[in-house]
Amino acid sequence: MRSERRPLSAETSEFARARVSAEQDLRVQQEHAARTVAGHAHDVDDLRGLLAMLGLEAGARV
Repeated sequence: MRSERRPLSAETSEFARARVSAEQDLRVQQEHAARTVAGHAHDVDDLRGLLAMLGLEAGARV
């Protein structure tokens, strides 16, 4: 059985745009958090531990 693609309704399209915007905002917040943590960490091990507590990765662009 093959499903046919239907055009997105205005409501679905609006939801998709809102979701993309929310994901972009989350990445910006995560980058700010990582920079703030990096500025307050005592050393690399401290940085890694603090980032892990926030669910972020050291050295990875989020």
